[in-house]
Amino acid sequence: MPLLRKQPFVPMDLPADLKPDEEVFMNPLTKEIFRNYEDYFRRSILCNSLLWSCEYTGRSNLTLAEALKSETDAAEHLDRMPLALQQAICFIIHKGQVSSLTSFVNEVLSFYRERYLPGEEVEISDGSGKGSSCTGVIQDVILDEGAVYHQPSKIEYRCVVVDTGEIIQAAGNQVSRRKHQLTRERVKLLVKCSAKKITTEPALYVVKQEHIERLKLDENYTVPYIGDYGKPNPNSAKRKKDVEGAPGEKKRKKEKKQSIEMTEEAIRLVAEERRKLIEEERNRKKKERQEEKELQRKMQIAEQAFLKEWMRPREDLELTDSKELPVMRPPQTVLDNSLYGDLIQVSEF
Repeated sequence: MPLLRKQPFVPMDLPADLKPDEEVFMNPLTKEIFRNYEDYFRRSILCNSLLWSCEYTGRSNLTLAEALKSETDAAEHLDRMPLALQQAICFIIHKGQVSSLTSFVNEVLSFYRERYLPGEEVEISDGSGKGSSCTGVIQDVILDEGAVYHQPSKIEYRCVVVDTGEIIQAAGNQVSRRKHQLTRERVKLLVKCSAKKITTEPALYVVKQEHIERLKLDENYTVPYIGDYGKPNPNSAKRKKDVEGAPGEKKRKKEKKQSIEMTEEAIRLVAEERRKLIEEERNRKKKERQEEKELQRKMQIAEQAFLKEWMRPREDLELTDSKELPVMRPPQTVLDNSLYGDLIQVSEF
């Protein structure tokens, strides 16, 4: 359900004494029932206000309809991720202690980018380099029991070809996922949709109960090479140890740390100065707007006073724009003056 003012929204319960033939108002978005129009109208205004946000993507300043659509689109986008991957990632959250989302996403991408799970639909190449491949579903993962760390290229997969039903065994470098099945955005979206962060010390992500049931993360569920997750490659660890033990490495690290601290201090000072300038500019513009509003208010008052005085009824002698009557000249006609009035009367008729 979308968030209202960054908080979970809980719809109203149905009235306990609601009758089957009672006429009510129903909000189509929240499915709530209201007996009076005022409550229904207030809830409709709230649903159309820009106070909602999407729980999964974090988008804010949305109406309820837009937030619901955003959550639906996110769920459809998440459905394109293989179910086996969703189970494995959520299993790690469920059994482990995940506190940093960014670090966890990076670890998952690094670990599962070249490792595949039973039930995944993958592309299998023949290894000839000619580009010919087929689509198969991984049935089982074959691991070397004596290996301390399973190299992705040395893992083998038993797959079922989709078109023929043939069972083949493919090496790790012959198997690949389709594009965009495992991306940073989808892993983040999966964590936000299926887990919530509890306020503990440290704050940890916990898989929601409905997703534990949906993905069947019970005690019988297992993930291949889960023992390798979080375990560094021994070869890379040895190279890192050799580098750290090199002469002058500690001095370089100390100088680098001091340089980072100085840079952070300079950035902080610049940000503080910029903040002060922005605040001064904001205050100046606010003062200008207030002065402009005050000037407009005074002009409106003066204009209203002038119009009021101008529209006031007055005697003719008090008018200042009166004009003298024009000098009347007698009309020149061929008729006698005594007949002129009759002529005007006939013409008007």
